[in-house]
Amino acid sequence: MAGTTTRNRQFGLTLLALYAFLILLPVIMAALQGREPRPWRNDLASGLAMAGFAMLLAEFLLSGRSRWLSRRIGMDVIMRFHQFMGHVLLAFLLLHPFLYNLPMNVQPYGELDGATWLSLPMAPGITGLLAWVGLGVLVFFAVARDSLPFRYETWRFWHGFGALLIALLGLHHTLEVGRYSQQDWLGGFWIIAVALAVLALAHVHLFTPLRERRRPFRVAGVERVADRTWSLVMEPDRDGGHDGRPLPYEAGQFAWLKMGGPLFRITEHPFSISSSPDQWPRVEFTIKEAGDFTGGLDRIPSGTRAYLDGPYGSFLLDESERPLVMIAGGVGMAPIMSLLRQLRAQGSKRRILLLQANRHAGQILYREELAAMARELEHLTVHYMLGEPPEGWDGLTGVPRTEVLATLIPEAARGESLCYVCGPPAMIHAVESSLVRELGVPAAQVISERFQYSFGARSGSAGRALLAFSVTTAVIVAGVFLFAFR
Repeated sequence: MAGTTTRNRQFGLTLLALYAFLILLPVIMAALQGREPRPWRNDLASGLAMAGFAMLLAEFLLSGRSRWLSRRIGMDVIMRFHQFMGHVLLAFLLLHPFLYNLPMNVQPYGELDGATWLSLPMAPGITGLLAWVGLGVLVFFAVARDSLPFRYETWRFWHGFGALLIALLGLHHTLEVGRYSQQDWLGGFWIIAVALAVLALAHVHLFTPLRERRRPFRVAGVERVADRTWSLVMEPDRDGGHDGRPLPYEAGQFAWLKMGGPLFRITEHPFSISSSPDQWPRVEFTIKEAGDFTGGLDRIPSGTRAYLDGPYGSFLLDESERPLVMIAGGVGMAPIMSLLRQLRAQGSKRRILLLQANRHAGQILYREELAAMARELEHLTVHYMLGEPPEGWDGLTGVPRTEVLATLIPEAARGESLCYVCGPPAMIHAVESSLVRELGVPAAQVISERFQYSFGARSGSAGRALLAFSVTTAVIVAGVFLFAFR
């Protein structure tokens, strides 16, 4: 696991370096044109605009659902980076027009005929203004998404369509009035970059549905397994044309689920798979009611057509025999149950400690199966914790605090154990902090699965490292702009 973690970390750093290079590439291409220098603020403004536009186009690739990337570095890391860099590019693009120090109606140095500050030709002036305003609106609605009175599907459609429209408006503005983008090589770069962004969008909304169409599933059963929590079981729809090939997932991964209706509609939801690959052709999801689609699970009839886009995620078992500590909160038990089922299928001899935390007893998942599993896996120990225990409860109470974890995890085992954590964001953050800061578990040995991608949420050591890298990259990029054209 240590070797795998190191390789994945090196892979992530390589991707970050590639990202920074691609953001700087248009600035480098502009600098190599050898144009007559202008006041530094003007070239800084142009540099910010080029880097910001490159970041905007890279956002399409980051949200393009790469299974390969999600398995290597995790979908939660990708999406938090996507969200954070959205704020950075917003700052770059909204700031850049205010940095120009050319007065009104004065001809800039070496600009196109008739192009003056805030007095651009009509068409590119309008497209630039629309893209500039639209970007601010797009990011605002992304940040405020959870507070909006819209369905997630409505927001998602307009977020994707709005981003595409802004990219096309920005391309027109850049090619028509960009001082450096008049050159063929840089102009060609922008056209190719926008084309790749459009392909990334088409991959999610066109190519992926076409692929899913060849491998449909059907609902085999829906069962209530805990308070407001349901087991949704899928099987290949052979009558619908499924070729019978197994879904190529590993234990702990998740898939996007689309139920019935038109194949190309935008209504789909990500859920962790709670079954293990050896249970094929049964694919099980354990889902908690949270409104919209999840509020009507009990009304889904057997035989309903469904489509799965997956697998995604990096919440995976390693191949060593190191001890395992698994801490689940609520429905965060779903991917952990997938891991346990896989370990049972392998006849694993590893020492496994499971702590399942819930608010009340009605939320406990898989109690009978876990009891049977503990008899099959001789080194599996299961603990239940309740925040509101019933009278006579003899299990743990409260939340997974440092004191509890210190009691459950022997000091001698903390340096070698792999810790899998899944549940509400606040619980994950608290458990990560306890394990790493208080109990001395190496951060590389704590593997978390988050159901929420908000960068604003506390996200542990990985989130802090990502934030530090992003801020550092933004500062370096701004510094390059400042000196590249002098």
